[in-house]
Amino acid sequence: MKVDINKYIHHLEKVCSDYCLNASDVYNILISKNDENFPLTFETVKYKVLKDVNINILKNIFTIEELKSILEDTKLKRIKNEEIREFINTLK
Repeated sequence: MKVDINKYIHHLEKVCSDYCLNASDVYNILISKNDENFPLTFETVKYKVLKDVNINILKNIFTIEELKSILEDTKLKRIKNEEIREFINTLK
């Protein structure tokens, strides 16, 4: 079943709105890992998303393969949410 990410992508909006990044910008940074034209690095955006967005929402926005790519090299010590930590461990 294909999930319509447009139904969920708005959850990314609040993550970096202080830096004039909209949901589409956040999504594109995470997918491409290209942060050259943005005020925040990929790493910063990734950790802000992991802090502010529920893992079930992220699963509706990204495929498992995309999440594996985005979350590789994530430092688990920086993740306070136990549910997200457990999910990241299952991807390895």
